[in-house]
Amino acid sequence: AEITLAYRETAPRILDATVQADAARQILSQPLTLTIASPLEGDPTEPVTVTPEQLATMLRINRIEDGSSARFEVGLDPDALRQLLTPMVEPLARQGQNARFVFNDDTHELEPIAPSQDARALDVDATIEAINQSLVKGTHSVPLTFAVTQPQVPDTARGVDLGITQLVSDQYTSFKGSTAERMQNIQAAAARFHGLLVAPGATFSFSDNIGDISLDSGFAEALIIYGGRTIRGIGGGVCQVSTTLFRAVYFGGFPIVERNAHAYRVGYYEQATNSWNGPGLDAAVYTPLVDFKFVNDTPYWLLMETYFYPAAQRLQWKFYSTSDGRTTTVNAATVSNIVAAPEPSYEENAELAAGEIKQVDYQADGADVVVTRT
Repeated sequence: AEITLAYRETAPRILDATVQADAARQILSQPLTLTIASPLEGDPTEPVTVTPEQLATMLRINRIEDGSSARFEVGLDPDALRQLLTPMVEPLARQGQNARFVFNDDTHELEPIAPSQDARALDVDATIEAINQSLVKGTHSVPLTFAVTQPQVPDTARGVDLGITQLVSDQYTSFKGSTAERMQNIQAAAARFHGLLVAPGATFSFSDNIGDISLDSGFAEALIIYGGRTIRGIGGGVCQVSTTLFRAVYFGGFPIVERNAHAYRVGYYEQATNSWNGPGLDAAVYTPLVDFKFVNDTPYWLLMETYFYPAAQRLQWKFYSTSDGRTTTVNAATVSNIVAAPEPSYEENAELAAGEIKQVDYQADGADVVVTRT
């Protein structure tokens, strides 16, 4: 028998892909260059370049169904672009910084000494979208997209608006007898804190704000306490700075979250100052393991100023804020359970001439020391 087959015709939904073919050729016509519109210090000096051969491995043609019609969409694979961009996230991130100020005691106004800086983070998803939109238009130089967050305190901030109106704590410590290297470290470390602001209710960490301690960042080798003994190490003398901060916090009446004593008594911290004379009020730091932290438990911002006086061999730390009426009294140290210092210890040192003796520390009795603050 002769049977006529029944059939049904379906018209193609995509009749012309010329535009998409041209778009694919356009994408692969030249390298993709990723730039930074407003580069900051530390950013790469050269843009990131992706060759046409690399772009070809990323090219994707997707069929998009749209009701009764359909179309092709040409672009670079988002997952492939994400693999390209993700390693850039951390190097390009920038922490936001409040402006730094000093308080003018005559005018009671803040004077900016360092500008604020926006926080910046690479927005990977937005950058992927910008790349694909730019390439199909024939633009092969695409700026990276960043999420920018403004700091809490800009350069134009006023003291009265922040609650910074008066001196609320002023302490100094003496580093008399320090070597030139130790004094260099004290000055370098103290400068890191000059003009810093502490927000109301915030916990301030010494370690988080001291930054890099290395020969490249302005520090020198000096004596440090490590493993229960005095040895040479980079940054010896930084504890003079943390101890001075501790005194400003302690006598200013602020709550202390973390404070650690040194392994043994250090003569620098027992010299007479404007508020203290004797043992018990030192603060050891060894970043990032041993820290000093306190809380600004007031409703006002707190401004810190540090001043290094090499001639007088003093380090001064000032707090400016608004007094909430608190007063602080500190009793003299109660010393008990005195343990006599061991006999002097001598070690050979090939760096010294024959018969030469160099004293690196001084003996001190051990003791239990109690200081009471009200």
